[in-house]
Amino acid sequence: MASSLTKFDTGHEDLIHDISYDFYGKRLVTCSSDQRIKVWEFIERPDASVWELNDAWKAHDASILKAIWARPEYGQVIASCSFDRQVKIWEEQTVEPRNSQKRWAERFRLVESRGAVLDIAFAPTQNSLRLATCSSDGIVRIYEALEPTNLAQWSQMEEFEISSANIHRPIDADSGYCIDWCPNRTAAPMMVVGLGKEIGARIFKHDGHNRWIPSEFLPGHTQEVHDISWAPSMARSYQLIATASKDNLVRIYKLTEQHLPLQQQQQQQQQRGRVPSSPAGTPTQSGAASKSYHIELIASFDDHKAEVWRVEWNITGTILSSSGDDGKLRLWTTGYDGKWRQMASITANTQVPSAS
Repeated sequence: MASSLTKFDTGHEDLIHDISYDFYGKRLVTCSSDQRIKVWEFIERPDASVWELNDAWKAHDASILKAIWARPEYGQVIASCSFDRQVKIWEEQTVEPRNSQKRWAERFRLVESRGAVLDIAFAPTQNSLRLATCSSDGIVRIYEALEPTNLAQWSQMEEFEISSANIHRPIDADSGYCIDWCPNRTAAPMMVVGLGKEIGARIFKHDGHNRWIPSEFLPGHTQEVHDISWAPSMARSYQLIATASKDNLVRIYKLTEQHLPLQQQQQQQQQRGRVPSSPAGTPTQSGAASKSYHIELIASFDDHKAEVWRVEWNITGTILSSSGDDGKLRLWTTGYDGKWRQMASITANTQVPSAS
């Protein structure tokens, strides 16, 4: 099947920080240092397929670092975050004309961050609309829409510090934190967090009692992790996490569940610096927090030869995309022998399959 690239001019007046497809791949949101968000729709025509502008508007008072879509069951909903320390929730108003700058209405602002909001991620959970935010103040905050059909009411449910050593670092917009939820069904929620200037990434697990516990560390990085992505498992017996790093490498980690004795699990948690306790002060074990994973670095690629800024899995977790300062989007997949390889390298004008 032939493949093609569709190039279009976004019309942004400054650097584009992020682009994001909706669940079906028919819509695209772009955000920029020009403080504007633009929503695009893919229109298929007999002569040519094009991306048409749905609307564009000034969304923040500083550079917008990320814009993402909520799952489609909650309607047409976008969240955006910025250097202005705010996260905003936007909802499409189909009664408003396209390109009227009124098509997308602001429903709520999350303003608890004391520094730039560097990353955001909607939780994969069903029956509740949750959003995690990651700020330069070193705190991950988790919010929930009190009524998913009414996006004007959100509440902060939980928060945790990224540093497991309780180090209070100065608020630095260049701290480089990033987050992603585990998209797979587990006993309790999990997420993976890029540790910024502490170098590396760590899994955090919910203990079932409103606490997030620092857990397994993803080793091997020599500089900051710019982006992180947890793969859908699609019935695999193991899980995969990919990282994009300032040290020019794309890494893929394999997580295999271990069944350790309870005492050994508690010892590991004590070594990490925090053990969840009940109100009586006794250690508790619940859900995913009681499970341990063996972490294995199974692939490391330096093909970008430059800083890597983004990694993302496809919906089945079988293809990984990465992009970096070399101006290329690279696609990675595994062969029958279980080894990961580059399957394509995409530039603005051409697609050149890699040599096998």
